[in-house]
Amino acid sequence: MFNGTGKRAERGAEADAPEITDAPPKTPEFPLFFSKPSVINSERHARAGIRANLPPTFARATNSIPLTVGEFIEAAKYYPVVFTGNDPVMPVVIVGLEQNNYFVGQDGKWRENTYIPAYVRKYPFVFMETPGSDQLTLCIDEGAPQFTARAEGDDTPLYEAGKPSAFTRNALAFCTAFQEQHALTRQFCSKLKELNLLAPNRSDAKLDTGRMIQLGGFQVIDQEKLGRLPGDTIGELHKQGWLPLMYYALLSTSSWRNLVNLAAESERKNESD
Repeated sequence: MFNGTGKRAERGAEADAPEITDAPPKTPEFPLFFSKPSVINSERHARAGIRANLPPTFARATNSIPLTVGEFIEAAKYYPVVFTGNDPVMPVVIVGLEQNNYFVGQDGKWRENTYIPAYVRKYPFVFMETPGSDQLTLCIDEGAPQFTARAEGDDTPLYEAGKPSAFTRNALAFCTAFQEQHALTRQFCSKLKELNLLAPNRSDAKLDTGRMIQLGGFQVIDQEKLGRLPGDTIGELHKQGWLPLMYYALLSTSSWRNLVNLAAESERKNESD
């Protein structure tokens, strides 16, 4: 069993995603993508492992993915960075205008030369609360296509000779770093709320075919309100490192056009099949 060393996260914090039009349902008590999380331990998972070279098909049926502040600069190059419309407010990237991810192809692979959010890369691992404790425990989704109860061949074992494998130790380190970024992200979002800088928004897109797609239920940073902040507040935001993050999110709005193009591309493929 592994325990994280970061601060306690609120229950279900990683599960938050925007309540947007046509968003796929998910089990409320589990984070996005997870259906059967289980605490990793040497008895239950002595022979378990991760299947080799499986693409991220699990991320296909969603149009939004959680994001941390450390990813803003890269994510903003490819996706709109928006914020959940419900509490706790957290940033996400929009990966589709309907209930499918345009960046996962028919072969299940992520679109080439495109940033893959850390939330996707860390799956099927996640930190979850230990009941009655402030500790976070490393879990694995036994419902994931990558998970196998009996590793063999090219599969990567979770344990070797009764001890966590190098792969499992790396997963722990990655999830620990993600959790630390998650805590910083919550602080950033709290500041946005404190300054009343978030505003409800929606996207109305018209495809080449003439079909309209509407997407709502999320928030964006209000550029006008940001511009009206007093100088000392702006200076403090810059000192804390929050100001550049706000501008990355604002700059990411140019990526909506990319989503419209991908939606049209997806529609043309469906019509030709």
